[in-house]
Amino acid sequence: MDSESRDGEAFGTLLRRLREGAGLTQEELAERAGLTAHGVSALERGTRTRPYPHTVRSLAGALGLDEVGVRTLVAAVPRRPRRSDPADRPTEVTTRSEADPGGPTTGPAGAVHPASDHAATAHAASGPTATAVTPPASVRTPVPTPVPAPVTALVGRDDDVAAVTSLLRRTTARLVTLTGTGGVGKTTLALAVARAVGGDHADGVAVVPLAAVDDGALVVPAVARALGLSVLEAPDAEQRLLAELAGSRTLLVLDNLEHLPEVGMLVARLLEACPGVVVLATSRAALRVRGESEYAVQPLALPPSDALVEESPACALLLERARAVSPGFGSRADDGAAVAAICRRLAGIPLALELAAARARVLDAPSLLARLDESMARDGATDLPPRQRTMRATLDWGYRLLGHDERALYRRLSVCSGGCDLDAVEALGADLPDPVGLLERLVEHSLVVVHAGDGGGPRYRMLEPVLQHARSLLEEDDAERVAARTAHARHFLASAEDAAPRLEGADQVRWLERAVADDANLASAVEWWVESGDGARAGAMVWHLWLYWWLRGNLLRGRRLAEAALTLPMPRVERAKATLTMSAMAFAQGDLDASGYGWGVAWELAAGTDDVGAQVGAAGGCGLVALARGDLALAERWFRSAIDLTGDGPAGAWVAALSHIWLGTVRLLQGDPTGAVEQIRPGLESARRRGDRLTTYIGLYGLVQAALAEGRTDDARTYLVEGIGLSAQTRDLANLSHFLESLAVVEGATGDHLRAATLLGASLDLRERVGADVYGYYLPDPALRGRTEAESLAALGPSGLAIATDAGRALGPDGAIAYALAGEA
Repeated sequence: MDSESRDGEAFGTLLRRLREGAGLTQEELAERAGLTAHGVSALERGTRTRPYPHTVRSLAGALGLDEVGVRTLVAAVPRRPRRSDPADRPTEVTTRSEADPGGPTTGPAGAVHPASDHAATAHAASGPTATAVTPPASVRTPVPTPVPAPVTALVGRDDDVAAVTSLLRRTTARLVTLTGTGGVGKTTLALAVARAVGGDHADGVAVVPLAAVDDGALVVPAVARALGLSVLEAPDAEQRLLAELAGSRTLLVLDNLEHLPEVGMLVARLLEACPGVVVLATSRAALRVRGESEYAVQPLALPPSDALVEESPACALLLERARAVSPGFGSRADDGAAVAAICRRLAGIPLALELAAARARVLDAPSLLARLDESMARDGATDLPPRQRTMRATLDWGYRLLGHDERALYRRLSVCSGGCDLDAVEALGADLPDPVGLLERLVEHSLVVVHAGDGGGPRYRMLEPVLQHARSLLEEDDAERVAARTAHARHFLASAEDAAPRLEGADQVRWLERAVADDANLASAVEWWVESGDGARAGAMVWHLWLYWWLRGNLLRGRRLAEAALTLPMPRVERAKATLTMSAMAFAQGDLDASGYGWGVAWELAAGTDDVGAQVGAAGGCGLVALARGDLALAERWFRSAIDLTGDGPAGAWVAALSHIWLGTVRLLQGDPTGAVEQIRPGLESARRRGDRLTTYIGLYGLVQAALAEGRTDDARTYLVEGIGLSAQTRDLANLSHFLESLAVVEGATGDHLRAATLLGASLDLRERVGADVYGYYLPDPALRGRTEAESLAALGPSGLAIATDAGRALGPDGAIAYALAGEA
């Protein structure tokens, strides 16, 4: 038996004796230390002879050893031989990182002790408790989005994955927060863990990226989207979300929370109300709520000596990434010392290592180290924590490798939220030579990441630590910051202005996709105009965006931004249009008082201008409120005013077409389906000529109601099939819910009660996803739905009806569309 095996047995014997003395099984020790039972067994048997220092620290912490006990366990660890010297060198376990001398002691890496659990902080104790949530009688299972697949291999995190996985599998650990400095790899680790434990959660894993969310009020909609629940913009959105999750067994991965202090209490309420939900969060700091288990993500382990770089996870990551661009990097006999020094200087932080590796295409290891040392010598603020200083030094180093114009574009790109497309890059670099070429060099330096947008075109974004670094540099010069924010806002104001008329025509879908991709940028632009006091541009921009917000159900954000814009002085026309936007959002939220008042104010403002479009919009809005309140005579007067104001001109033609259709609804409510069709036809024909899906399916809905009133179920089915197809293209779930309900009425009338009940369930599901009856002016005959439900109950029985309805609720948007169109020509 060789000496290493004998040393391994000695360590194993000591570990077993300490474990048994603590009254722990191998499984219990493994769970406490964040290891696997197999790993503990291998150490005790001596088949694993060289545990990493952080593994020994975790074991010592789990065993509750005092200082003498820790030293004894460390001394029993087998020595690691140098390649160039057969003499052994003892493994050192310290409470400080080699790259972080003088740093605060943190205890075992990743270990979780009772004292580190935030069990009863004053913050949590003083916060509100969750309101009891009763799930609906038929709870629909949320449909989370898949966990993103890794682009590159995960290096050096096997123990961390095992530890966090073990922690999540504890019955008492329902909130685990991965904490650590920016760039340490919290998100990457969280996704790897999510993939590992996804099968443990019956309803799957939902990843919620929150880096681009800058308003705590928008966290609930972000979580809802990740769960496939759409936006849930209703005033009681949180309660609706909790009700949806009350019976769910889902793992929620909430990524990047440090800038959203409100999320901690939301998570606490969610966990209290939803016993089957588990949360894995990433943040630079703990959330500090009751029941939280914090797992500190440490930098990758550094090499114990220059001769053992291959055994260091930090060096392994650097070499793997560098060799991807330069296969021979680090292969020379004298490269080991340089590689080890680079990793130590960068403190083993994965992002820093990735950035350094990107330069391997032009620098060998010694040259890379020389450049790095030059930068590290000019480190910045000393009042930052050591590791954060190291990260800043790394990013400063990469920044200093850039040319003057590259640096300028780097700083300016930090004003983008959620990334941007090439047009935005060119707008931000309009005064720079060849901004596309500058962007290419930023991508090559791994400072900007390229990914495919929903529309197929490339989009560009900065990883969060890089974004914060670039933003901090921009903020050092207030004049440059103002210029960059203004250029950004001007570009997205022009983009919104360009998109607005296209959202009314044949290009609706493509421009909706573009707006969705830049949702955060569009909101940021409005916020800048508000912040800078430019009421004219703020008012104009919210007007250009209102239809996008309506179609996508972003009602809360749209109303908030419109109301913010209206606090500023602005010209009369812009105030009228901003008021129109606020009123439309309020109407879609079911707030008839606010929308009625707002549209009335907008009418008074627009009437004093020569802007026909604003006048027509206000008249149409006032008519909708009257229609929703049942004042048919007043509604008709307003709709006819809108049509008369438009005449044959293009201004207001879109609302005029809708006004014809809304007059059809008035006729339907007056008991005149034939007259309704006559009113609807002109508006529908106008919409078809323009390729306007939205107005087309609104018109089709009116024809459906007229056909049902006259018993023409075949005609109604034809209109419904077309409307469902168009709604699917715009992803207008609010409209789709109405069409599914009407298709259920058709199926019930033809005797297919099972299909009718399933469609009713699907309709209810979609309406709950949106959180508001956006199309509050549709006003279908409630007796038709009531008859369909009664006949389905009689045909299927209570149990059969419940099963069919639940099946419909479980379909989700895509499943509901496919089911509705199944077998239709």
